[in-house]
Amino acid sequence: MSMDMVGVSEIPVSPYDTFRLLHHPQRDYKGLDSYPMRWERRTELDWALFTDERPGGLWNGVSRNQLTLSPAHWMELSAYPVANFYADSGLERDPNDLIVKQDLVAYYHAVPDKLGLSSRINEGWTVTSLTPTSPRTPRDGTDGPTFDLSATRTSDGEVRALTADFVVYAVGPRTVKRRLEVPGEFEQPYVTHHYDHWDDYPGARVLVVGGGRSADWAATELHDAGRDVTYVMRQPQERHQTLIDNSQYLPYYVRLKSILEEEDRSIDARYETRITSFGAGGLVGLASSEGEETLEFDHVIVEIGAQPDFGLLKPWGELSLFEGRDEYRLQVPQLKVHPHSFESMDVPGMYPAGYLAENLGISVLGMHATCFPIVADIERKIAARG
Repeated sequence: MSMDMVGVSEIPVSPYDTFRLLHHPQRDYKGLDSYPMRWERRTELDWALFTDERPGGLWNGVSRNQLTLSPAHWMELSAYPVANFYADSGLERDPNDLIVKQDLVAYYHAVPDKLGLSSRINEGWTVTSLTPTSPRTPRDGTDGPTFDLSATRTSDGEVRALTADFVVYAVGPRTVKRRLEVPGEFEQPYVTHHYDHWDDYPGARVLVVGGGRSADWAATELHDAGRDVTYVMRQPQERHQTLIDNSQYLPYYVRLKSILEEEDRSIDARYETRITSFGAGGLVGLASSEGEETLEFDHVIVEIGAQPDFGLLKPWGELSLFEGRDEYRLQVPQLKVHPHSFESMDVPGMYPAGYLAENLGISVLGMHATCFPIVADIERKIAARG
């Protein structure tokens, strides 16, 4: 953590890659003895986490039975290996196997207690404002706090004001859901913007709108539960087929491929098609190159993704955004950062984490590796103040 991060950032193995390789020196799990990193507790910095949900972020809301994209040990936080969690929980699991949502969420919920972090985690709070501290107040001959924050507790509306020298901005890539922006989208009771489980939809005729992994899961699980599924996508068939073909290591994509390749296809997949309206009584307007039509459904599930929320950063004006993309079709605007520290170039003292940082792809092998150079930079700056 004390190495010259600036110097390291100028060679092919960046600070981010260095810590990724220390955590995952190989793609397969080889046992706890294969980890080059060791952990010890030292004097704790003065920190707090405010979160509107439990640890685990968006995984708390993922479909009930959905598999992840990754082996279990790829999803772990290095200070608490998932193999140790399995042992602690009495679970007989292979860290190389794809981890199911229930186990992953249980793991993330267990981390704070295991590592002694719970007392500083404030669950059920939303940060509602973030501004530069003005005027700056000198403190012991150093600069005063950099940020003023306001947080509101969901349960009772209590508001808390606080200051911070540094902010780690880890709101996730899916904080603002995309909208179709068509009539009736939020008025018709048969339209939902989140899929959890097939038994939430007792009617026979279900329309799924999407084209990514969440929508693919919903369409497949609903089909296998006996629903009459129509699957509408704006993308061409070739693009969807590429995602399916590249995902055959996932059992539900093997299943989706077989369904769509059946001669008498049982999912009505409609490509290059858009929704024009949601009307009363389940009447949905569709439009494609073949014309317009109206079909009737019992339920509509809209799974069209989301974007990160940078609204708290408005006081700093226009942000320098990088359009992040990768082979898994992650598309998210990312904040430009200094490669040695992941500090924002626009907001000094603020560190975007995970997918929000420039050039961070979807690979969970390295997603949390940004935390190491972030903490190292914060510790260095605190030490420089004396």
